Amino acid sequence: MKASPDTRADGATPEAGATGEVPYKALVEQSLVGIYVIQDDALKYANAAFAQMTGFRPDEIVGRPLKDLVSPEAVEDVQRKAAERLLHGSSIRYTTRGRHKDGRDIDLEVHGSAVEFDGHAAVAGVAIDISQRMRYEQELNASREELRELTTHLNSVREQHRAKTAREVHDVLGGILTAIKMDASRILERAHGDDVAEITRNLIASAQEGIEVVREVSESLYPAALDHLGLEAAIRHHLERFCARHSLAAVTRANGVLSPLSPEQKLAAYRIFQEALTNIARHAHARHVRVRIDVNSATFTLAVEDDGVGLNSSEPRRGAMGLISMRERAREVGGTLSIGKCTPRGTCVTLTLPLASEGPSL
Repeated sequence: MKASPDTRADGATPEAGATGEVPYKALVEQSLVGIYVIQDDALKYANAAFAQMTGFRPDEIVGRPLKDLVSPEAVEDVQRKAAERLLHGSSIRYTTRGRHKDGRDIDLEVHGSAVEFDGHAAVAGVAIDISQRMRYEQELNASREELRELTTHLNSVREQHRAKTAREVHDVLGGILTAIKMDASRILERAHGDDVAEITRNLIASAQEGIEVVREVSESLYPAALDHLGLEAAIRHHLERFCARHSLAAVTRANGVLSPLSPEQKLAAYRIFQEALTNIARHAHARHVRVRIDVNSATFTLAVEDDGVGLNSSEPRRGAMGLISMRERAREVGGTLSIGKCTPRGTCVTLTLPLASEGPSL
């Protein structure tokens, strides 16, 4: 096959105006993508679009060594790929770094094939300047990374604020209510009239109700059981209260001895567990919840399953920031989060965390 733009596939030269003849040369020259022919590590042909990518005129670029048109660090790779195509008679598509006339690098996507040119083996192909697309992708990736760093920072600040608020609520407000209850109890012991006694008993009941609310709020802000009793106990405690509040039946299963997770991993796992239960209460219309904890020498897995309506993947819910937050929390501590459908119905949220290299311990 001849790769010259003036030659037909059968080797004959097309005559102007011949019936049914396709004007290949005009198509090649007017193409918006770069078209080139490489032979003996030199450029033997380039259309105007290819020349424009490199900053040369077509007459300047023809005959130039391939290394003059490729970024120095990419020369060896491009030459190797060209040699492979000639050896195997194959085609290949890849991205590389070209070199502009002014010395700057350009990103190119090329697709070349082995052909015959002027009676000798050559590589002919097309090239597209993807520099702008690569810049957009780099900017997008940088923005994503900055967003993830911001999310990590916000989560850290939020947890610090939650822990501080939980301590203040529990210690200060809880202490005030406890003092009120104790003083009211002493008043009740000295009360002589039924009216005063009744008012005092109501005051004690109100103080006790306030103490319970303080304990609930403090626990929701930061789980004290997580630090004192461990992750599994904190999960069981929260699940029990959640199911009682929402009239759900729960099953918890734990396999293996819980190997040491870092404090950050424990907190991330607990928050993901909390958010999974919140989603069940808001959207699932479930009757049963199943929590499974599996531990081996390398990974910790926490799965939360329900028998509700399940996820509708074809119509994702707008504003579902909870799912995004869960995935980001898992990523922050080196884990992965998967959310899918259960069988025969419902949703399954599975968190997998890597464990430290130390052996398992209580």
